Parts: sequence; structure tokens; C-alpha cells
Amino acid sequence: MRLLGVEVRRLLARRMLLAAALAGVAAVVLITLGIWSSTRPLTQTQLDAAERAYQAEVERWEADGDEMLADCEEAEAAERDLTGDDVDFGCDQMEPQRQWFFPERPAFGDVAADVLATSSVLLLVLVLVVGVSATAAEISTGALGTWLTFVPQRLRVLASKLASAGVVALPLVAGLLVLLLAGLWVAHAVNGAAGGTDAEAWRDIAGTALRILALGALAGVVGAALGVLLRHTAAALGLLVGWALVVESIVAGLVPALQPWLLRTSVAAWVQDGTTYWTTECTVTADGTSCQGVEHHVSLTHGSLWLLALTVVLVLLTGAVFRRRDVV
Repeated sequence: MRLLGVEVRRLLARRMLLAAALAGVAAVVLITLGIWSSTRPLTQTQLDAAERAYQAEVERWEADGDEMLADCEEAEAAERDLTGDDVDFGCDQMEPQRQWFFPERPAFGDVAADVLATSSVLLLVLVLVVGVSATAAEISTGALGTWLTFVPQRLRVLASKLASAGVVALPLVAGLLVLLLAGLWVAHAVNGAAGGTDAEAWRDIAGTALRILALGALAGVVGAALGVLLRHTAAALGLLVGWALVVESIVAGLVPALQPWLLRTSVAAWVQDGTTYWTTECTVTADGTSCQGVEHHVSLTHGSLWLLALTVVLVLLTGAVFRRRDVV
């Protein structure tokens, strides 16, 4: 524990941590400004334009509604005959409704958890950078070799450095989450959309925040392990960017079966308490080829176990390499 305390204090003194915190604050401010802009009440000019658009659509429906409804039902029947499925085009809901043109502003309780989940990627990137730079800088400058002359137990030193990255990630992520939630509430309150948040919404917000916090600690450990394994910050960050571009985007698009095993899918499943992804399935019949989207569910348990397994494998690999490699 004493060695862990030393590593935590050393990491807290790094300028990279301050830079990451400032970058996170800047991002929170931008997100808050975006939410404030999206929740502003409609101006009188916008209200007048919406009313004109609604009245024009009502007149069009009164003139051509019967024909539009018949065309919709005909297309629905044709699609039902082609696919054999119970297709519903929503023809009975085609008549213009006023709320389509005067959308309600989303309340704080309706969007807060989703905004936290969307912003979690940014927080994880910041934590990864802090973890990578902390260990990679010590190796590239030779500081780690000097430290091992005082504490020669390599695995003990490695464990303290990985654990310290996870520990320091907690207040960094927690502080940014609190700041983001406060900014969201203020943005909604200024625009009169902060009320009506019930207990279920608060539970959803709290659950999302706690899962992001736990994932932040895990990301700190992963970043520190990558820094030790690859020795250079640029190499570790280049690997992460390359993985995101090649595996998470290109390969995933070519091999849809990989979707449940992607990092982004597992992260989404963990942060959002489960997630879904879509694949396209096509069938060939006498009438031709018919394709439709199929929704698949990935549970929180699947995502969390997969992320934990990958982290354990990375840490074990890092330990095996660090134990035998020259760090001078």
C-alpha cells in the first residue's frame, strides 16, 4: 500500500493529468453549450413558420389525403405479399399532427443519462492518455530503471503503477461527470426544461454515472499497461487509433459477426446497461431477393465480462514482458 501511495502522488503531480483535466472541462463546456442551444424555446418567428407549415400540410391532406392513404395501403399490401411478414407502414397515422411541427423540448431527466453515455468515450480517451503517458514517459526517460534499483521487485512495481492509474482515474472521471451533470441541469433550468425528473430518471442517471466511473478506472489500468508494453506514448496511442479505424470500423463492416466482440459494442453495453446492433439478412424467393434489418441485443453482463477478460489478458501479457525485458 505504501508503494501504491507513492505512485498515486507521483501521478497526481504530472502535468499531463492537469492537461487532461483542462481538456475535459473544455469539452464539458462545449457539450453544455450545445444542450443549452438545443433546449431553447422556439422564437416567435419559428413559431409562425411552424404554424404555416402545419396549415399547409393540413390543406394538402384535406385535398389529397384519401389518395395518399390508398397508395400507402396498396404499398403495404404489396410488401406484405412479397415478404410474407405482417408489415405495418403506419398508414392510419399519416394525418398531420400539430406536435410534429411544434416539437417538445427534451427535459433534463429524459436526456441526462444518454448525454453521459455519449460523453463517456471522451472521458475514457482522456484517462487512457493519462495512463499511457505516465508509464511510457518513465520508461523512455530511464526513470523506471532508476526506480527499480530502489524497489527491485518488478511485478510489485508494475502492480503499483497500474493500480495508481486506475485510482487516479476515479477522481478525474468523477469530477468531470459531476461538472457535466451540473452543466446539463443549468442549461435545462435556464430554458425552463429542468423540471419533472422522477426517481426512476435519477436512478438511471446514477447507474450510468457509476458504470462510467468503474470503466474509467479500468481504462486507466489499460492505458498504463499499454504504456509499459509499448514503451512510447506515440506508439500506444497509434495502436489505439489504428485499432479504432481498422478493426472497429473497416473489419467490423466487412464481418458483421464480429459486432458483439468489438470494444465499442462492449463499452456501449456496459455504459448503457445493454445495447443493440443491427445486421442485414437477405432471403431469396421466387419473387426475388428481400433484405431486412435484424436487431441483436448485447447484455451488460456480456459487455462487462468481455472487457474484464481483455484487461486481464493485457495485464498478464504486460507482466510477462516487463518481468524479462530490459527497461534501462
